[in-house]
Amino acid sequence: MFLKHPISFTLVSVLTVNLLATTGDITLSWTSPIYPKLYSNDSSINPLGRPITEDEDGWLGSLLTLGAIVGPFPYSVVASRFGRKIGLLAIAIPHIVSYFTLAFARTIYLFYFARVFGGLAMGAGYSLLPMYIAEVSEVANRGMMSLTLNVFWAIGNFIPYAIGPFISIMWFNIILACIPTAFFIIFVIIGVETPYFLAEKNKTDKAEKSLMKLRSLEKQGVQKELEDIKAHLKKDEDGHLTDILKRPELRKAFIICLVLIIAQELSGFCAITFYLQPIFEAAGTPISSEMSALYVGISMLVSSFISPFLVDRLGRRILIIGSCCGMCVALAMIGAFFYVQDATDNSTDSITWIPIFSLIFYITSFNFGMSSVPWTLCSEMFPSNVKQIAASCVSSTCWITTFLVTRFFNDMNDGLGRFGSFWFFSASCLVAAVFSVVMVPETKGKSFSDIQDMLRYGSIKKSGDNIVHEVKVWPDENGIK
Repeated sequence: MFLKHPISFTLVSVLTVNLLATTGDITLSWTSPIYPKLYSNDSSINPLGRPITEDEDGWLGSLLTLGAIVGPFPYSVVASRFGRKIGLLAIAIPHIVSYFTLAFARTIYLFYFARVFGGLAMGAGYSLLPMYIAEVSEVANRGMMSLTLNVFWAIGNFIPYAIGPFISIMWFNIILACIPTAFFIIFVIIGVETPYFLAEKNKTDKAEKSLMKLRSLEKQGVQKELEDIKAHLKKDEDGHLTDILKRPELRKAFIICLVLIIAQELSGFCAITFYLQPIFEAAGTPISSEMSALYVGISMLVSSFISPFLVDRLGRRILIIGSCCGMCVALAMIGAFFYVQDATDNSTDSITWIPIFSLIFYITSFNFGMSSVPWTLCSEMFPSNVKQIAASCVSSTCWITTFLVTRFFNDMNDGLGRFGSFWFFSASCLVAAVFSVVMVPETKGKSFSDIQDMLRYGSIKKSGDNIVHEVKVWPDENGIK
């Protein structure tokens, strides 16, 4: 029997926590409108009263990713011991502190502090947000709910392009601080703990109430799902990183997630978005670099709406493969443009449309699957006892790779040429596509228990209400099948 709720409370919860996703990705593109102001000699624009140096420029970018490398681990402990709700509320606090510090900072060291603090929260958000959404969602719409992150990440990337150039640093950051503040207030009032965490802590009554609220159902309407959750949790004991490395099915899931998340960053997304305007300036496009970057930002926002509607129809695997293939082609095209421009005597006047077309195609392809599906898989393929550990390791690996790619992007351009850098990113996408064809399982429409069985036995088939295992047993740590 349905209660009289006009809107799914699961959707309300997911949309609320997605405010944190927007907040996190704002920190990535935050530098785009801020760098020109900090390089200004005008003290009414630059709160430091002097232009920043190139070294300070580098630290403002890299300290964010260094903070993000560390962030997942302490927040994973908080989420594991005190709950996902407390963990998410705790993420909002450093975001709020970071933005208000940036609004009123008058020394470069306060900017550094704020960027590290924002990075800690951003890294933690990439670890906990997919986990929370997966644990409050129903099996049938878990993929769509998880990929709403893609939309809100894109909004976060777009906001600095849209408003940053037109207002002061102080008001820009005060406006940004309102987003995590709004999340904190709303989530304190309406936020629910996930039924998986409550059931894991033997708080069955609270888990039942959480499900009733999320599903807008009476008690009898959530009993089957509650029993499925409890049955899934019974299979697991307290987990450690060594369990992931020893158990073949978890080791396989871990390798898949690590490879996909490394491939996500080796596709060059952060390097390209960090240096978007310089790329267009180097290409000499007829449209100004500012407008070209804005068009790419708009395409990033619009294309983010595609994958949530496809993920539970086409499946995770096909989205990743299609995404990687599209990025491979787009990056090869822009690499070819820079090869003609930099390594030949031929004119590029007739093909100046290629850079903006290629990057819009690239961003659209990235948002089609590679942007968020690896995070969705990470939230789906691990049992609850090791989910936080796995998510933290994957998130930290993501930001280590991001730091290396963005830090050495200019060195790659010097050593390989611009065309060589883009061809390297293109080749990485091709390798990721082949890997996905061979290794990535399809988790669409499967419960967490089904996914574990699929990883353990190789594959599963459902016949009516019965599950038939197609046994393909993976060797254990001693090599015994």
